[in-house]
Amino acid sequence: MAQSDLTLESLAARVVDLTTTLTTALQERNSPQPSFSEDAPDLLSPAPEVQGPRLQLVETLTRMLHLATGPTEYLIQQCLFPNADGLILDFLNRFDIWHLVPLNGSSSYAEIAAAIQLPEVTVRRFLKQALTMFFFLEEAPGSDRIVHSAASAYVARDAARSAFIGHCMEDVRPAAAVGVDALQKFYVGHKTHSEEEEHCPQYLASDRGKVRGKAYWAFAESYEEPGRPKGYRAERFALAMKALSQTQLTAQVLEKFDWESLGNATVVDVGGSTGHISLLLAKAHPKLKLIVQDFPDVEPSFNEVITSTEHASRISFNAYNFFEPQTLTADAYLFKSIFHDWSDKYVVQILRNLLPVLKSGVHIIIFDNIIPPDYDEQGKPVVPLSTRRLLGAVDLQMFVNHNSKERKASDWTEVVKRADSRFDLKGFYTVVGSPMGIIDIVFNA
Repeated sequence: MAQSDLTLESLAARVVDLTTTLTTALQERNSPQPSFSEDAPDLLSPAPEVQGPRLQLVETLTRMLHLATGPTEYLIQQCLFPNADGLILDFLNRFDIWHLVPLNGSSSYAEIAAAIQLPEVTVRRFLKQALTMFFFLEEAPGSDRIVHSAASAYVARDAARSAFIGHCMEDVRPAAAVGVDALQKFYVGHKTHSEEEEHCPQYLASDRGKVRGKAYWAFAESYEEPGRPKGYRAERFALAMKALSQTQLTAQVLEKFDWESLGNATVVDVGGSTGHISLLLAKAHPKLKLIVQDFPDVEPSFNEVITSTEHASRISFNAYNFFEPQTLTADAYLFKSIFHDWSDKYVVQILRNLLPVLKSGVHIIIFDNIIPPDYDEQGKPVVPLSTRRLLGAVDLQMFVNHNSKERKASDWTEVVKRADSRFDLKGFYTVVGSPMGIIDIVFNA
């Protein structure tokens, strides 16, 4: 059925069918049902029998909501809601409202206002809007006290989730605000999209009246402001990536590669930050020795994460910049969410920097987003609307921060072959419910 032929009644019938399928699949697995309460599951079961109908249900409900809203109200919402939603998220995060309301408890507007030294009328105004976004709930209808919702409790339980919000609100949002300015400055009149990093909104963004004027990584490592240490944005970004990996069925995608086939192997986790991906591999595959490579100033954070674990003896740190020739010999090199930060010319450079140490049969494993085609050969959507929207948002965020992009399978094939013809691309592997996948490359000397 074409999108223009969809009706409220046809969509409602579809919602009923998908809801029954989803709840039945959860019941069969003894999995908890979703709810608004703070003890709701963070994620539903990764099983395809759950994720498939879940994603279809989200898409159907989205289309139904759009029809019921109508174009007039929809336009008004699209103009007003993004700014207001960003403002509320920034407020909740910077004032750490997440922890001013206790889990399994409640707080009043007056108590929160006193804790953050703002007028109660102002706090009430912001939190009332937060309630409409499903962050927090009234303890009872009309109550002056609020409790955690599923969404707010999810943030409160893990600092990495707050770090991700901080990155998006404080690092990305100012750059997104000048995104069209960057298009007008760098791209009008050009036939092709620039691959230069400095041709992105990040360079035009400003903080406290000062224009950034530098690449995101240099900015994050050098930025300082009163009450916060120099480089806190870089540390926050590393923590934020841990939160993001929790939402992408990371362990399930990681296991799409046959790690056991490597035997007693050494795997270099290039740009591996604090080692959270290497830790997953160490837990699942006792034969692997992992080496995390990143900038020297990441090592203290790496030690905090890894040293106290039972797998610390198999995970080590090596200071390395992937824009320099690789020096470590290994059986496999893993790049998790590295290449989507860089345009093609830089991806080629990073891959070529492996050549001095590569032997025939070595695997280069890229763990990154793989943009699916919009439609199959029969004209049917390949992935649900919510997934397309998420991938599109991430793609634009890559443009805003780095002038980079997310890639389709054909894009990955092209950039890998551009790096070296001896890179043999063996396959693309994905799981239902995640935008990420594994790209397996074998070097043939």
